[in-house]
Amino acid sequence: MRKSIALYCNAEISFEEKIRVFNSVGFDEFFTSIDDKKENICFAEQVKIQKQLGMDGNMVHCHYYEPNLNFFWEKGQIGEDICNDYIRQIEKLGGACKNFVVHFNGDNGVSRQTKIGIKRIKKILKACEKYDTNLCIENLHSAEELPYIFEHINHKNLKICYDTGHKNFLTPNLQICETLGKYVAVLHIHENNGKKDEHKPLTIGGEMFKRLVKELKLVDNNIVLSAEIKIGKDNFYETIKQTYKSLCELDKQINQD
Repeated sequence: MRKSIALYCNAEISFEEKIRVFNSVGFDEFFTSIDDKKENICFAEQVKIQKQLGMDGNMVHCHYYEPNLNFFWEKGQIGEDICNDYIRQIEKLGGACKNFVVHFNGDNGVSRQTKIGIKRIKKILKACEKYDTNLCIENLHSAEELPYIFEHINHKNLKICYDTGHKNFLTPNLQICETLGKYVAVLHIHENNGKKDEHKPLTIGGEMFKRLVKELKLVDNNIVLSAEIKIGKDNFYETIKQTYKSLCELDKQINQD
């Protein structure tokens, strides 16, 4: 399995230095955000350099405004604006990457699934068809959202971004790989204490590691193992190196008989 890491793992270190470290450690690729403000180099240039380095870049994360996300499922202009903004981002991506990761609920209240939300997702999928881009919905605060969406929409470009840390502290009983594993196209692998979103590197042999080995045996064995960690400048190289090591061990154990 290929190994990937979030370019936005650190906001202080330059794009160029992060890429140098990723390459030196052994990562096959990195994934990024479509938000130009996150790096000292614009999104289009990131894609260009990635291709020059022979990297595929298996996903791009959307830009979003957290307080508005639950309005996606409600009538009104805010929900329409979220829908149209995601379509604009897909147009900006322009097919440069296969998988586009989106958020459809936030932490400012309870998200309730509705027909109008389904209608908006279908509208976004129309834009995805133009570039054959996968719309990868990330598991977040709602345990009901993913089952509801896949019950009401059958589309070849509708997929899941499975975030291991989100499941651990938000919806620990939601069986994503067990029930919706065929739709999991991309991963956000990170660890936390079960109480908040810490985005720590995966601990080899820990409880989350053991669970993930079992879960990822149920998804496409060509999936990219992608770490979505957040780290400071101190011990940056060593942390990246340890993260790569944990993904290699995860790969080894997933593929054991």
